[in-house]
Amino acid sequence: MKRIGLSLVAAAAIVLSISAVRPAIAYFTDTVETSGKFDLKIGDGKPGIDEKVEGMTKSITIKNTGDYDIFVRAKAIAPETCTLTPQLAEGWSKGDGDFYYYSKPVSPGEATETELKIHITSNSDYDFNVVIVQEATKVLYDEAGNPSADWNAKISRTQQEAPATEVQESDTTPAQ
Repeated sequence: MKRIGLSLVAAAAIVLSISAVRPAIAYFTDTVETSGKFDLKIGDGKPGIDEKVEGMTKSITIKNTGDYDIFVRAKAIAPETCTLTPQLAEGWSKGDGDFYYYSKPVSPGEATETELKIHITSNSDYDFNVVIVQEATKVLYDEAGNPSADWNAKISRTQQEAPATEVQESDTTPAQ
């Protein structure tokens, strides 16, 4: 009798297990097809930098290629034989370290309204590069809607310009 009861319990467990498998398989194998397009962006959009070199002056504008407002800053790195003289336009100011800060937020798809110009004076006959390091950070708004920047959470891109060649005597005179 005990054996028959045990057999009935085992048979009931098997029947329940088998009946539970079918809904579980249906749940895990269900598919749905859709149509349409969804753009997925992973990470932050890197701001673009536009550098123009005229003579011994490099003009820099920074474009926001992301999806949110940003603040930008830039600095120039050059060999010790070069002297860099910034020509700050409206909106640009000298900040911490060697960085120059743009004071207004840059909207998506827009660029800095004015250029940061850096005049280069070289005391060498060798070719050299002046590398621009540009950084950006998302604009943070307080409760009153005032924008601020957190430079601990920055997005950066470094771009190198082709070397300046054939420095002429007239191009190496110090800027006044």
